[in-house]
Amino acid sequence: MLNIRKRIQTLERFQSLKGGTAIDLVIRGVLERVSDTDLHLLESAARALAEGRELTPNESAAAEAYVSAVTRESAAR
Repeated sequence: MLNIRKRIQTLERFQSLKGGTAIDLVIRGVLERVSDTDLHLLESAARALAEGRELTPNESAAAEAYVSAVTRESAAR
């Protein structure tokens, strides 16, 4: 799971060099508060979608929680 955090940090650094958009800031704020377990589930859900398989209940719950958090964060800005 440390590997996932490193990848996100690398992406964040890249985005900060580019300046980032408003949605980038929202997503960054949400990802900073996501647990390692949920981050792992989100990565697994993304792979599942890319592979065309159905999400597990845990992957689905993590994806829904992420979307909800992004929506709330967007509304707060």
